[in-house]
Amino acid sequence: MTFTKFLPIPIIIGILAAFSLFAANWLTIPVWMIFISWALYFIAGAKPSRLPKEIIGLTGGIAFGYITLWAMPYFTNVFGATFGLPATVFSVCFIIVLLELTDWFELAPAYFFSFAGYFAYVFGSGGGVGLTTPENSLWPIWLASMVGLAFGYVSAYLRTAILEKEGVFGSAQQTVFDKEART
Repeated sequence: MTFTKFLPIPIIIGILAAFSLFAANWLTIPVWMIFISWALYFIAGAKPSRLPKEIIGLTGGIAFGYITLWAMPYFTNVFGATFGLPATVFSVCFIIVLLELTDWFELAPAYFFSFAGYFAYVFGSGGGVGLTTPENSLWPIWLASMVGLAFGYVSAYLRTAILEKEGVFGSAQQTVFDKEART
């Protein structure tokens, strides 16, 4: 693929990325979570058929983040202040990795991306200093995750449509990243 045939793709992605700032501001959601789940769409293969697993994984990671904060006091009572949080995180991560053995819940990276994103929002006071709680952080992180998946879907669709309009089909659409041997 030539540079000139590929050039519209980064332009479109740049426009979508710029638009994400307006969307995040309008929806009052963290823009960085949009980018995290947007990237996940491509990491998971950029296939619309994978969207249900991505939605489940991102939603599950947020739920596990909330469960971690809810369960931590109980674990702290059992394991003490030093080991309470590590024991809680161990338990949750253990379950997330075990889910890889299932069909619908197997996308562990999605869980970990939103698990970490949830904590970044809660402890970074994403909803405002003194206003952010574990409960009121669920919706903005989830919505930002879903918006990111939508951006992933749209950008993948536009990429294919533009390249096909330019006469670039199939494996000719691959970039260096796409062609790397996966070992």
